[in-house]
Amino acid sequence: MTIHRCKRCNYVYIDEEQEIPFEKVSEDYKCPRCRTSKKFFVKKQSPK
Repeated sequence: MTIHRCKRCNYVYIDEEQEIPFEKVSEDYKCPRCRTSKKFFVKKQSPK
């Protein structure tokens, strides 16, 4: 499972739970919790 975590507030975007994979989300995507930009997210692999 692939997740993307916001470095500012630790919000987690889980690809499998969203309609659009994080890599395909537009560049103007903002964290729903802290409103920071997409570049503040880090990719992580989570054990299944």
